[in-house]
Amino acid sequence: MEFEQALAIANHAVNKKIARSLTEVEIALLFGAWNSLTYDRISERSGYSINYLQRDIGPKFWLILSDALGHKVNKKNLHGILRQYHAPISNPQLQIPSSIDWGEAMDVSTFYGRVEEIEKLTQWIIQDRCRLIALVGMGGIGKSALAAKVSQLLQKQFEFVFWRSLRNAPTLDTLLSELVPFLSKGQDTQAKTERLLYWLRTHRCLVILDNQDTILKAGDCAGYYQSDFTNYGELFQLLGESSHQSCILLTSREKSAEVAILEGGNGSVRSLCLKGSWEGSLALIESNGLVGTNAQKRQLCEFYSCNPLALKMVATSIQSLFDGEIGAFLQEETLVFNGIRRLLDRQFERLSSMEQTIMYWLAINREWMTIGELQADIVPAISHASLLECLESLTWRSLIEHRAGKYTQQPVVIEYVIDCLIRQFAGVMEIADTQKAILQGLGAIANHNN
Repeated sequence: MEFEQALAIANHAVNKKIARSLTEVEIALLFGAWNSLTYDRISERSGYSINYLQRDIGPKFWLILSDALGHKVNKKNLHGILRQYHAPISNPQLQIPSSIDWGEAMDVSTFYGRVEEIEKLTQWIIQDRCRLIALVGMGGIGKSALAAKVSQLLQKQFEFVFWRSLRNAPTLDTLLSELVPFLSKGQDTQAKTERLLYWLRTHRCLVILDNQDTILKAGDCAGYYQSDFTNYGELFQLLGESSHQSCILLTSREKSAEVAILEGGNGSVRSLCLKGSWEGSLALIESNGLVGTNAQKRQLCEFYSCNPLALKMVATSIQSLFDGEIGAFLQEETLVFNGIRRLLDRQFERLSSMEQTIMYWLAINREWMTIGELQADIVPAISHASLLECLESLTWRSLIEHRAGKYTQQPVVIEYVIDCLIRQFAGVMEIADTQKAILQGLGAIANHNN
């Protein structure tokens, strides 16, 4: 049994007996007893004096809890007593009156596909009671839409639902100044991480933080924060490691370091790397009135890896330039332009120079490559350790595909990167031509002067 389940049992019993929830200090005592902490350690964690805990509130709390449960309860037998009960919030059908702040959540009244992903996230959030979940994927893949849809479907399982976008990079203090008062219904105005943790333990909350990548550092390995936002990483690590009964759902173009470190197996911290949705892509093509054979529709979806935003952009171009004919568009063989290029520009510009070099060589080869083959090709040469570090970083950014020790890129990414190389080469040639013309001009001036 997890602590949050024990807390739910104790809270429910006390509420039923004396019509109130456990107080902050009572939760601190319960947490300490559950984790076999000494009163010294409980005092250190909670900020309350040892005398107050051990001689005042402690005896009163154990008496209240004993009366509520109908058994004599103390620090030593707490586990044995509470394991006889079932947590009242473990029923996934439970309907809880919710306080909801949807913030900037997008409208998902029209939503296609993602059945498998919705089922997995529901399992993680409700049955497995994960504390921290990251939805990671390329720009436009549908992370925010999926987060909004799941949150709407599960909102009645929570007492509080809170959505905020980090797109404008609010400071942590700004976020906490909104979040803590909301979860406490105005009882608490302290914008502190420990206060947030307290309310996440006290109530069953779903907190969605969209666009986490906005506060992550560009031009370096993926997953690390800009200097002004490192306290976010400390917060997420705390929320992933500490026991509470709530769920924090993040969306990001790249996996953050604390998620990568804490996730694993069936733990309380997990990440879902979002790929394109075939069902959603077909529905999008139909809704935009595009015309073509099934094979042409499949080719279009596969080239853009079923990325909803990319397909929306290209659907607009197909309508305006080719009267909605997919076949005519495909014949042009110019599939990376305008909005598609800008979408990938934003992600490519975040890479370190070494990551960009690896992307160039993967695109040039076009085929699945082993680490050894890639290292042998790259010029100038890089160390094996640096290559592994960059490949992991590019995987966190969802910019490369990997299977059985081999790596490649999505078709649209390959074409984009090749286009970048061509543009760079053309720029160099243009500079060389300009320099040549300048030298010729200087030569002519010199000859004229002579």
